[in-house]
Amino acid sequence: MLNTTNYFQKVSNIDWNMVPEALAKGHRLTEGASQNNWGPYRSNENIKRVVDAYMLKLDEYLAQNPAKPVAKSTTEKPEPVKSTPTPKPAKKTVPTVKKVAPAPTYKTDSIEHIDTDVQFIKRYAAMHGKVKSQAQILTLIHSLQKAILERRIRKTSPYAKEIELMQGQLISCYEQMGDMAEIKIDNKNLKRYLEIAHSQAGMLSISLLKAYVSLNGKRDIKDKAERLFNRIKKAVEQGKITKTDKYATKLDAAFQTLKTYIDGDSKILNINKAQLNGLMGIVGDDLFYKNKGISGLDDDENGMIVNSGELLKMDFQTIGLQGKYRQLIGDPSVGFFAMVFGLPKSGKSTMCLDFANHLAANHGKVLYCAIEEGFGYTLKEKIERLKAHHPNLFVTDRVPEHLDQFDFVFIDSVSKAGLEVSDMDEMRKMNPNTSFIFIYHTTKEGKFRGVNAHAHEVDVIIEVEKGKATSTGRFNAGGSVSV
Repeated sequence: MLNTTNYFQKVSNIDWNMVPEALAKGHRLTEGASQNNWGPYRSNENIKRVVDAYMLKLDEYLAQNPAKPVAKSTTEKPEPVKSTPTPKPAKKTVPTVKKVAPAPTYKTDSIEHIDTDVQFIKRYAAMHGKVKSQAQILTLIHSLQKAILERRIRKTSPYAKEIELMQGQLISCYEQMGDMAEIKIDNKNLKRYLEIAHSQAGMLSISLLKAYVSLNGKRDIKDKAERLFNRIKKAVEQGKITKTDKYATKLDAAFQTLKTYIDGDSKILNINKAQLNGLMGIVGDDLFYKNKGISGLDDDENGMIVNSGELLKMDFQTIGLQGKYRQLIGDPSVGFFAMVFGLPKSGKSTMCLDFANHLAANHGKVLYCAIEEGFGYTLKEKIERLKAHHPNLFVTDRVPEHLDQFDFVFIDSVSKAGLEVSDMDEMRKMNPNTSFIFIYHTTKEGKFRGVNAHAHEVDVIIEVEKGKATSTGRFNAGGSVSV
């Protein structure tokens, strides 16, 4: 039977591309729960329940393969999908008029940004009566637990009790269901969830402004610009947006910019800096803060000017780093730059490969550019020893031209890749969504091989010496971990 002691040993030969999607997702969740000596697993009862349930399902699958588990009932009474027999022709009868119960009415506040806890409750309520797979249930559980760990949902939330109840129901469903199940929420809970789900609605003007800003700097998008232009026009004509709307003036300016672009010869839609600055903080982290970069910040020599009060209102998103690497460097923002250096054989590449595996298991798609070692025995040995073979972790022996598909890129090493400060600056501009971790050689005196100006271009500096990594930097860094 699988447990935390033997799990990785027993699953080492499984091809996760060949197993059911739900089990593959369970494996990825378990890899995250196993970090820092199974720290999240031991400290969070809900994570422990999900991982234990997953291990039982994997045990069943391995014992019965290729047979698949059969759907069962759950605490929330998910029902297996049943085939519907073809009905026999019915005798003609006089139709009876049935009274249809009026749709419930809800008190809805139109707000700029829907709260995270309300978004999750809305997603769960929408599942009622629908057939869902194990993988879909597990995806929602994983996303919810990640939001809680990242403190986007807090215990002080007005809906903390509902979130806890929903989380328990989802886990019970996952524990008891088969491949597929119909999700049924009891009437009392469903009524409460629907009240919360309908309590907030995003402002239409904000939605249109988000769509507008997303087109900035894009090439050959006149068809998209025309569709957005018509959406704004229709919303005004139908009275959905009026002059009393808080953002009517900004939306009118966007409308005029779209018209100029559609009627002109320019292939690129460029929103001027004054207008873009005016949208700062309005459209939310989806566009400005999610990718670390504030749009346009580095595109002009004049940069941006933001009122200090507005800056305090901004919500810059971090990656939600946990475990020993949070202890080492803090919780960096999306798109951070890090420098790792140390003497030969100090363990810097080993630490970076382990860090890459941690990021792949918990935070996104990772590319490790092993330029120094290439596809050789030593790299294979490290991957096997560290169990760094996650589906989100990719390895190459060069720096590809296009890196925007990755959330994190490790370059081992800078000298072997021939990178200069100007190259690093270009990488940041071309890939604002991507975090870069650069590995450096040092001299016998422990100094960087290369220009010291490199150190001024990064957010975090990590030194690896005699099996210990220590850091300095901008994200409450200053910790240390053993390599």
